[in-house]
Amino acid sequence: MTATAVSATAAVSEETGHGQTELLGDRCSRRFHRRTQRRPLMDLDEIVDELYGLPPAEFVARRNVLAKEAKGAGRTRLAAEVAALRRPTRVAWAVNQWARHDPDGVGAILDLAAELAAAQRRAAADRLRDLSVRRQRLIAETVVAVAERARELDAALSDNAIREVGQSLRAALADPEVGAELQRGRLVTAAEYSGFGPAGVFAVPEPVADVSDQDTDDHPDNDPAAEAEKSDDLDERIAAAAAALRSAEADEHRAREDVAQRADQRAEAARRADELAEQAERLRAELAHCDAELRFARRQLTVADDEGQSAAQALSEVQTRVDKARRILAGLEGR
Repeated sequence: MTATAVSATAAVSEETGHGQTELLGDRCSRRFHRRTQRRPLMDLDEIVDELYGLPPAEFVARRNVLAKEAKGAGRTRLAAEVAALRRPTRVAWAVNQWARHDPDGVGAILDLAAELAAAQRRAAADRLRDLSVRRQRLIAETVVAVAERARELDAALSDNAIREVGQSLRAALADPEVGAELQRGRLVTAAEYSGFGPAGVFAVPEPVADVSDQDTDDHPDNDPAAEAEKSDDLDERIAAAAAALRSAEADEHRAREDVAQRADQRAEAARRADELAEQAERLRAELAHCDAELRFARRQLTVADDEGQSAAQALSEVQTRVDKARRILAGLEGR
């Protein structure tokens, strides 16, 4: 190999090697860029906020994915905290979705809770009675709103679930921690208040009457808490009935639309059936006419076949006569 060829080969080799090095560097750069551009791992607060906004059926799968991502990133404590998160019950999920959808409604709950707590600290009986009326009305209205929101999300609540919604709302009014979870839309299960704080607004002290003016045997003591509980049960039943009525009316509206749609479909099908029946009649008439013409043509064919055979036989007989005449003529001419 000449020096020039060796030099050219070396140059090509050097250029190829340099190109491969640049290509490898580009690939490594792209890989590094993809790694650095990955979505940053969320913190626990963001993860909880996402999970409790999901439908219950998607909760576990998404929780497991996020826990796996945290573990893969070396954040074992976060992974354990995420894995320990509980899927919300149907009632808690419905309340969470309402809270996320209607923050003003949640604000009304929390504002009333603050007013109830302040009135209880001052032992303002008259104020507590007024707030108690507002409390019952607000709970009844909110229960209906939660039930409607669940129905909008194709997850209608049962009567028992609606009662649990009412219990959770009363707990949010009485317990600041439950109220905070409600505000963030992160309830895990239906809440129920069992303490002696603001929830005791029903046990408002009545003016003390002179015991000497009362006959304890004829007039047994009334239990304000029991009466309030009965009132709450009635409110919840009214709210449940109202929600059931709304759901039934919506179902009735959909059923009427479905009936109307089916009637339109039936009318269209009947019109099409009539058209096809008329077309079938015409086709049957045409078919009958074609059958008659076919039978006539076949008869003509049979006659033509017979006449053809007769003509062929006559031709054969004439040809025989011609041949015989020719033989006779030839014999006479040769004599």
